[in-house]
Amino acid sequence: MRERDLRFDDRLLTVLNQPAADRHDAAVRWRQLVDLVARAGPNSASAVVADALAAIRSDAAQVEDNLRAAAARAVAALPLPIGLLEYFASDSLAVSAPVLAAASLDPAQWRTVLDKADEETRRFVQTLHPDIAAAPQSDLTEELIEAPPPEPEVEAKPSAPSLHEVVARIERRRRNRAVQQTSDRGLAGAAPVSAAGLFRWECGPSGEIAWVEGAPRGPLIGRSIARAQDQDGDRVSEELARAFAMRAPFRDASLIVAGEGAVAGEWKVSGVPAFEPADGRFAGYRGIALREAPAPKAAPDALAESLPDPDSLRELVHEIKTPLNAIIGFAEIIDGQLLGPADRGYRERAADIVAQARLLLGAIDDLDFAAKIHSASKESRRVDLVELLGGVAGSLKDLAASRGVELDFARFRQSAIAAVEPELADRLVYRLGAAVIGRAQSGERIRLSLEHVGDHWRFAITRPPALRGSASALLAEPDSPGADKADATVALQLRLVRGLARVAGGDLTMTPMAFALLLPASRLA
Repeated sequence: MRERDLRFDDRLLTVLNQPAADRHDAAVRWRQLVDLVARAGPNSASAVVADALAAIRSDAAQVEDNLRAAAARAVAALPLPIGLLEYFASDSLAVSAPVLAAASLDPAQWRTVLDKADEETRRFVQTLHPDIAAAPQSDLTEELIEAPPPEPEVEAKPSAPSLHEVVARIERRRRNRAVQQTSDRGLAGAAPVSAAGLFRWECGPSGEIAWVEGAPRGPLIGRSIARAQDQDGDRVSEELARAFAMRAPFRDASLIVAGEGAVAGEWKVSGVPAFEPADGRFAGYRGIALREAPAPKAAPDALAESLPDPDSLRELVHEIKTPLNAIIGFAEIIDGQLLGPADRGYRERAADIVAQARLLLGAIDDLDFAAKIHSASKESRRVDLVELLGGVAGSLKDLAASRGVELDFARFRQSAIAAVEPELADRLVYRLGAAVIGRAQSGERIRLSLEHVGDHWRFAITRPPALRGSASALLAEPDSPGADKADATVALQLRLVRGLARVAGGDLTMTPMAFALLLPASRLA
């Protein structure tokens, strides 16, 4: 073994033998091991490197997510050993995204690395490297492949939708809900409440559906969308057939399935054409089919009206996170100049993208949270706001102190029981307070108060000068041309608070001097 190799192994052994008396020491040693292994080069096959990789994997649980993510960004531009890439692939996508985005591997190496990855990470890599789908068949490539499966019997997972596709799907669901609420509910062929309400589908160049997920496959596999038909009660609209002939996207075209099964009735079908990446040949379509369940006879409460389909919502949340994490990963690579120098303007823009994307992730987490509490029992929707504010006020005071802002809380001596899930109320109060304090300047004073108004409890927080006067219009319309970044950020935060408050049956209102969070008062003693 060459002297240089021995010196490298000695350095690794020195770090491996360092004692880790507490979590801080363990995190420092872990970061040093990652940095050394990342620079192993020709030494990556040594036994000492193998021991270091084992320590990296075993000690990762003691290192906080943000520290692991910082280590990944620091070594992303290096030609990392396969063993270290396998470790990062096994970590969360928030940690591994910069490393995987910068890695340059052949398909066989990607298969080795992604054997350790979860589904979200695999979809992320598929977005970056669609050519992996052209590699020899394996269990992994069957999950990553984008083209429709050649045989109906093959079960394959759908490719990750783009952020544009997910946003379009949300818009379609919003519009379909509005139409459903105002249309005649007595549609012929309407399916029972227990029937499927959404399924994904793919078809080949001939137009015959070859893959279905989310609904029974039997009645759908082999059905053609390529031509208008009216046979035995089944029907494909002319709009859909024309779009297929033109290889054009279609949206909310009508597909009627005859019979009395779970998929019987009318579907609104949307799809986009697919083309072979190698030669541009038409490969078929992929898309979704939607059908709203009949409205329940009993009048739903405000929360149920806001979230009619929490399972579908949580699925959309998951699908949005994948491309959004990819955006954050790319922007962090540019901002950190991990792949080489970048112009300052590009870095500033990338940093802004990261900040805005993380704010959007917070909004997505709010959606996920709202879907989770949708199914909670009504008995759990009860919280004492006085007690809650006593806990939240401490965190808000710390935040205010860090900005040199004085926070004044008017004490409310009685109980203030609100008909709101406790975790949701905590999130609402803290989000509102943090958004307002974030725009206050050093030396300013903000006052918090709580009072009973009609059927609601009113939690108010005074508006700092930066959010008064002309800022009102910007808060109402965050996309206005004159809005600066700070105002636009606060406007989005306030809209998120208002949306969550309405889920709880409350609202967020504004007066010239204050923001007021209204939460429904509990009628229970």
